[in-house]
Amino acid sequence: MINVTCFKCRRRFDLDPVFVGAELRKLKIKNPRHYQAICPACHATNKVSVGEMQDELEAMADEIEALAQAQAKAAEEARKRARAAAKEKKSEKEKKSARSKK
Repeated sequence: MINVTCFKCRRRFDLDPVFVGAELRKLKIKNPRHYQAICPACHATNKVSVGEMQDELEAMADEIEALAQAQAKAAEEARKRARAAAKEKKSEKEKKSARSKK
C-alpha cells in the first residue's frame, strides 16, 4: 500500500498500487510525474510523485496489466451495448414514424 498524508487536513490514507497503476496507464501522458490522489476526508486533491511510488508499481506490474486489460474489455463491451441500444432506439423511432404516416 502507498501511504499518503493529505496536505490540507493531515489525514493519512492508503492508495492501492494496482488501482493507481491502472489509472496512470489510462492517462494520455506517456510518463506522468504525479498522480492526483483525492483525500477521502476533505476531498482535496493531493499530488503524489510517481517516482516515490515506482517500487510498489513495479512490484505489482502483472496485476496492473491484468486490471488494465479487464477495464479495456469492459469499456469495449459497454460501447457495443450502447451502439446496440442506439440502433434499437433508432429502429423503434422509424417504426413509429412509419405508423403515423399511414
